[in-house]
Amino acid sequence: MGNINLAEAIQTIKDMGLNVYTPKTKDSGFIKLYKNPVSKILPKISGNSLKVLMALSCELEWDEPEVILTIDEIIKSTGLERKTVANCLKELEENFVVKKLGPSIRRSYTISDCYVRVGKNK
Repeated sequence: MGNINLAEAIQTIKDMGLNVYTPKTKDSGFIKLYKNPVSKILPKISGNSLKVLMALSCELEWDEPEVILTIDEIIKSTGLERKTVANCLKELEENFVVKKLGPSIRRSYTISDCYVRVGKNK
């Protein structure tokens, strides 16, 4: 097979009426939410818990399932009260969305990759 011009090949496919995903630099650093699992968990958790989940998710790194974030950092990023954050973390853990790891001084969390993943930076 000879050299293929990728741009021409993509345009040919688009001309046939098919979509082609072509990642761009602006796509890096995104968070993927999985539609079906998230829609199933939404009725089970509070809006504030969703806010805490998003705060944790924003700290995810590619291929690193563990997030190290203090309660104070979660409070700062969400604007929620300490007791509310603690209740939200409990609610998320009871619903198997997050799991607490380590002592409270250096607490970290894992987020189930059934719900959210971070996009890979290019």
